[in-house]
Amino acid sequence: MKPLSLPRSPGILPRPGAVAFLVLVAAACSTPVPPASAPHPFAGGTVVLMGTTDIHGWLLPHDYYTAEPTAYGLSRLAPSIDSIRSAHPGRTALVDSGDLLQGNPLAFVYSELQPGEVHPVVHAMNLLEYDAAAIGNHEFNFGIEHLAKAMAAAKFPFLSANTFVHATVEHAYRPYTVIERRVDGRVLRIGIAGATPPGVHVWDRDHVEGRLQFRDIVESMRPVVAQMREEGADLVVVAAHSGLEGTSYDTLSTGLAPENVVSRLAREIPEIDVIFMGHTHGELADSTIDGTLVLQARNWARSLAVAEIHLAAAEGGEWRVISKRGQIVRPDTARDSERLQAELAPAHRRTMEFVNRPIGTSTARWSATDARVRDTPIIDFVNEVQRTVAGTDLSATSAFNLSAVIPQGPVTVADVARLYIYDNNTLKAVRITGEQLRAYLEKSAEYYLPCPGSRCERLTNPAVPGYNFDIISGVDYTLDLTKPVGRRVTRLERNGQPVRHSETFTLALNNYRQGGGGGFSMLADAPVVYDGDESIRDLLTREIERRGTISPEAYFRRNWEIVPQALAERASAEQNQPDAPR
Repeated sequence: MKPLSLPRSPGILPRPGAVAFLVLVAAACSTPVPPASAPHPFAGGTVVLMGTTDIHGWLLPHDYYTAEPTAYGLSRLAPSIDSIRSAHPGRTALVDSGDLLQGNPLAFVYSELQPGEVHPVVHAMNLLEYDAAAIGNHEFNFGIEHLAKAMAAAKFPFLSANTFVHATVEHAYRPYTVIERRVDGRVLRIGIAGATPPGVHVWDRDHVEGRLQFRDIVESMRPVVAQMREEGADLVVVAAHSGLEGTSYDTLSTGLAPENVVSRLAREIPEIDVIFMGHTHGELADSTIDGTLVLQARNWARSLAVAEIHLAAAEGGEWRVISKRGQIVRPDTARDSERLQAELAPAHRRTMEFVNRPIGTSTARWSATDARVRDTPIIDFVNEVQRTVAGTDLSATSAFNLSAVIPQGPVTVADVARLYIYDNNTLKAVRITGEQLRAYLEKSAEYYLPCPGSRCERLTNPAVPGYNFDIISGVDYTLDLTKPVGRRVTRLERNGQPVRHSETFTLALNNYRQGGGGGFSMLADAPVVYDGDESIRDLLTREIERRGTISPEAYFRRNWEIVPQALAERASAEQNQPDAPR
């Protein structure tokens, strides 16, 4: 088989491994496949499938937090999409695996759509002629109605095979679509299904509770795949907002199915030909699991996943897959889509006006660079605002972005957005015991790997995202990284006295964590004592506007530490490597 026909570009990555592709034979086929050197007795051809995922509002190559140009964005990928279509006219399809409508200031500006207004992400996807998109968990961040308004303008279907109307067997959204392409003069029917992580019940409980149910992806997908085959789908593709395996929440305490199940999908439903993954913000060029090709593009339109499927038509007119392979195509930084730039210019201007709005001044520069290894004023600022508004004893937050800075001098909306990147997080407060507080801190400390005797190759756990390391204000504590997991909290005091298991405290935190998000199941049933439904980012903005001028000393109180100090320094170096997750 010839390699994917594309203009030569430094953005095309070769498939890893020595084998060019894997030859697969359909189990139902009675005619053996001839050797590769022999001509096939029937007509055949190639179809090329393209996939994006986790775009999160990144349409143009501009960082609204830093005002710097970027090497990525959907308009950067558009020329590659056009090139592939030109090389394979009428024989391509383009899908997305979810998380489109939230994630950066442009998406936030359009979080409340006016009547008749088209979401710029949907507008861009219409221009690029997407064939389908899976519904990701972040599609629900601004409510079911917001998603419905965005979907109404789409010229492609939004899909979810495992989302149902609450307490019914009725799909809440279209589970699949079947499209047609002509290959070697014959019609090829491609079935495309979507999947949404069940964790929406935890992450956006307030928006979906009692209205929608997100069920096990594999069990929900099984009858949908069978239905697509019954309707004549020659090729079955799943756009799954799901990773290979594992889950960030406790499936036992929540009663939910796992979020990452692509390995199961491939192994348990052999009728699936190709799976485009999403959700984990990783990248997978070409992997085959029990005959199913699995790919994943990088988040924020940093790359395009491309599946090349070679087919043969049998005498009865049925198609069978002969081989399939995947590649990752990266955007050429010298190219951009002038059409998308022009069409999205009004949305870009509106977003720039929003992020550049001045809200106050700062007497000093505040940085989050070391916020996960030592107490910093920039995190205390967030915690103190939360604690004051909710009227609580304690407050907890994560250092979401180690690149965050509050500059000396004028402070803008963009600076606050860069510090608190989750615009949909709202403020809540719960009542917890000292025992729950200790369990909370131990769970947070799992961000660090065991390092007995200070001898370990690595400290920061690559399997735990940075937003799962929470910092608590209002108590004094020490995390000893030489201790075993679950026994790292060696000091936990309030007002100079050890915290007792039976003591109770009120704790301010965001709605994601309050619901047990990130596996913090010890909080899931804690009584809620405050729910103002206010965006935490908005509260931070208002605090700066109220004061006019802010200073670190107004918020900073050193109350926690990591020991030994040498390990804290090593962890900081790890977390601030250029390619480290931020």
